[in-house]
Amino acid sequence: MVANAVEKSFGGSRGMPLVPVLRGVSFTVPRGTMMSIVGPSGCGKSTLLFCLAGLDPVTAGSVQLLGSDLGRLRSGALARLYRDRVGFVFQSYNLVSALNARENVVLPKRLAGQRADLDHADVVLNSLGLSERTRASVNQLSNGEQQRVALARVMANAPELVFADEPTGALDSASSRLVLGKLREHASEGRTVVMVTHDLDAASLADHVLVMRDGVVTHTLTGATSAQILQTMEGSAA
Repeated sequence: MVANAVEKSFGGSRGMPLVPVLRGVSFTVPRGTMMSIVGPSGCGKSTLLFCLAGLDPVTAGSVQLLGSDLGRLRSGALARLYRDRVGFVFQSYNLVSALNARENVVLPKRLAGQRADLDHADVVLNSLGLSERTRASVNQLSNGEQQRVALARVMANAPELVFADEPTGALDSASSRLVLGKLREHASEGRTVVMVTHDLDAASLADHVLVMRDGVVTHTLTGATSAQILQTMEGSAA
């Protein structure tokens, strides 16, 4: 994935002032790696993630996603890209309350008119510590369990690229370890993970760390510890 001079602004119509959020962000995420994006609240982390994922159009610049320029893809091609090659893990979970855990995992396959492999769904759920919860309804699951079901739904399709926006923000330490371990494992299998997080210990699991401030990338770190990330962030604020 390649971001080239990405800019994003909001407003600018009906008398509203134009507010720049991203200011010429450029970087490359090598395939088969995990990248985390950190920075203070309001620095543009989540906006950048949404632009990288094509969920929010850029104001200027371009994003190359798995070899395709997002700005040039027609809606059908973009939908196929999301269905077949890209996964999203967000805090909101987006589970269907009328379905149980394993049914939520296979839902994307069913919506695509493909065969739903419930046995494989159970295997993925088991790997996330949910062997006793595969047939539990969503309203019977804790927040941590719901997040793991949402992650299982993504991982069951083995996407080439996963975007994760604060995937452990509302989780306890045990659930966080499970979720982060699965994301790290996914990247170690030759796929790619891009994660926004406030948790510097989580960020340090990544191969590369982007440090942001005021809509720009101030530093790119490789193999950094949480202490090194914090030191860099504090240096950026000076």
